[in-house]
Amino acid sequence: MMSDTAFWDRAAPKYAKDPISDPAAYAATLGRMRHYLQPDHSVLELGCGTGSTALELAPGVRTYLGTDVSSGMIQIARGKLTDDMPADLNFAVGPANEIPAGDFDAILALNLLHLLPDLEAVVDKIYAALPAGGLFIAKTGLLKDGAWFLRPLIPLMQAVGKAPFVRRLSEQELRDLLGGAGFEIVEDIVQTGLAPRMFTVARKPA
Repeated sequence: MMSDTAFWDRAAPKYAKDPISDPAAYAATLGRMRHYLQPDHSVLELGCGTGSTALELAPGVRTYLGTDVSSGMIQIARGKLTDDMPADLNFAVGPANEIPAGDFDAILALNLLHLLPDLEAVVDKIYAALPAGGLFIAKTGLLKDGAWFLRPLIPLMQAVGKAPFVRRLSEQELRDLLGGAGFEIVEDIVQTGLAPRMFTVARKPA
């Protein structure tokens, strides 16, 4: 079976060209992130892909680092940087379970958590890396609450290298996971549909 890193490296060119599947939902969550992220914030985005969201958010914060396990994704993200981009926007190769050194006020994981085999350990590391009052912002697929048509297909697609690891999560399981790590959820938006997703803003208690 193909490793997830190899899968995303191979998928990177097509991923970069694919349009956003739900522009209205993306715009809504982008607006909510801008509400919480402040000009003096240092931000880390795990699983940043080809950097599209980083390019949107970086102008509004002090520093922004996007990391991804796929060197192919990061190569494309770096190729999007231009002279008029913020000088403090950077991209680096790195898995989600390795939090880079830095004093981050907010950590983002967008369309990522349901792709992590070691999800609980990653969330614990994110909690430990944030200061008191720090923000963890995520958007997570809820395969257990929808997308029933994909469930029997995923193992078959994985077997032939057409899909990465995907974890079946429900809304309640995600809430329990964040709460069990110590986070307080301050905002959540469940975006329903064939493949529902949950946008969450969680805070490490002061």
